[in-house]
Amino acid sequence: MIMMLLLDLYVVWHPDDRHGTNVAEWLLDHFRGTAYSGLVGGTIEVYTRSLPWADGSDAPRTLPFQDSTAAGLAASRYSAVVPVVGVHLLRAIASSESGWRGYLDAAVDAAEQDMGVGIFPLRLPSCGDSPSGPLSRYQAMDPAGAHDPSVLCREVAQQVTQMVGGEAGRLTVFCSHTKKHSAGEEAAEVAGIVQRVRDRIADTHLAVFVDESDIQPGSDWQADLSRAVGSSSLLAIRTDLYSSRGWCQREMMEAKRSDRPIVTLHAVGETSGRGSFLMDHVPVVTYQQADEESMVHSIDRALNVLVDRTLRRTLWTASAPSLEATGVDWAPSEAPELVTAVEWMGAHHPNGLHGEHVTIMHPDPPLGPSEEELIVRLFAGVGATVDIVTPRTYAARGGRGI
Repeated sequence: MIMMLLLDLYVVWHPDDRHGTNVAEWLLDHFRGTAYSGLVGGTIEVYTRSLPWADGSDAPRTLPFQDSTAAGLAASRYSAVVPVVGVHLLRAIASSESGWRGYLDAAVDAAEQDMGVGIFPLRLPSCGDSPSGPLSRYQAMDPAGAHDPSVLCREVAQQVTQMVGGEAGRLTVFCSHTKKHSAGEEAAEVAGIVQRVRDRIADTHLAVFVDESDIQPGSDWQADLSRAVGSSSLLAIRTDLYSSRGWCQREMMEAKRSDRPIVTLHAVGETSGRGSFLMDHVPVVTYQQADEESMVHSIDRALNVLVDRTLRRTLWTASAPSLEATGVDWAPSEAPELVTAVEWMGAHHPNGLHGEHVTIMHPDPPLGPSEEELIVRLFAGVGATVDIVTPRTYAARGGRGI
């Protein structure tokens, strides 16, 4: 399998700012971990820059997007730099004897000339709000990320998503929910979950869309809802009656048809009156209601998973043209299911697929045998044969060119 250089993440810190090592380890563990496994090989890599590289200079190794020849590495399509701004880095920037000022000046100059490069500083508490030389023009990430790995990783994932996706403004979370409550729920309890979600999002750099407050009077509310779902990441707040509500089903279906990231916050209190096949095939985070801390932690966990899924989708979508060039007919960011397969057929083969062979590639993990059998039967029903692979299963059988 040919490696695709799509995204490189560089963590840069002064070696005497020792907390930079912790930040680097958090990002290494997260972005090399399960949240991003299953993508095309080489899609994302994490590197560190701290110790001196060349004789006579205390600056680290050159970043490839500055000078690929000097760095000895080819620049990736996108590069994200996380400078960890501590006291020692600030002192080095201010010193005429240090190479750090020139190092960061060169990185900033290169980033200014390349839309595929983003610089996202993280300030350590020890440095306060002091000016940081060439980095002072950049808005720093949430300072809580200096001591909370989950905040740091969400902040980095969000910023990279916006850079790679080329989306203006903040990443928007569409809160899909029902105002109705079952006999086993209190009305205030259901409304309280939604409000708590909104409050948590307000404490992040994310944006939120909630229908009752974000649809303007006099607008075509149905069209507004569809557009909002089709351009957001959907958080489904699944209380007792959620799966039976027509608009909740429609919002979930619109998100799937638009290949948008979805996470369910599972807040069923007593029992769900009925299920819905539209609601499955998405990551689920349980809403723990033991106490306020548990509830807040559950919401934070759901938001973190949703942002990771959004970056994962963004990276996969950026890889799709390369996949199609190797003969892949359909490269959905999630494994195919009834809703997405029917949508793809209607959009790409409205006159049918009689006699066609369709190759589908989606991120790992692969479908289970029973799941795959149903997709194969669905395509067989319209006269087509289908081959469903993931990057790993494709490589295992000798596939090349990806």
